[in-house]
Amino acid sequence: MRLILSGAFDRHPNLRMVLGHLGEGIPYWLWRIDNLYAKTYAWARDVLNMVKLELKPSEYFQRNIWITTSGMFDHDALDYCLTKVGAERVLFAVDYPYEDSGVATEFLAKANLDDEQRAAISHRNAERLFRVPPTA
Repeated sequence: MRLILSGAFDRHPNLRMVLGHLGEGIPYWLWRIDNLYAKTYAWARDVLNMVKLELKPSEYFQRNIWITTSGMFDHDALDYCLTKVGAERVLFAVDYPYEDSGVATEFLAKANLDDEQRAAISHRNAERLFRVPPTA
């Protein structure tokens, strides 16, 4: 959030960032972050020396940040994150050695995803983000 609120993504719009654990809880806070930024900027921009952002904070999160499933194998949480950021911003990850690879792969296999979303999350998003050529 400090990177977003500092204006870093306005200065570097192609900057990309990956957060683990389904976004470290931030997807659940996006509405409140937008609301508090707008309210605080309106009355305290000069006092706090706040940067005027070109977009709402949530829009940077949805444009510049990808989230991983690492260690967060809760279907309801995944569904919420998919609603907030879209399947194109989610990457499969396990969080080994803290979590079990079998549990992680079963979670992805049983997730409420269509084939395109499952392929995107399991490998296509990472291939695109990290510029890794797809395997044949």
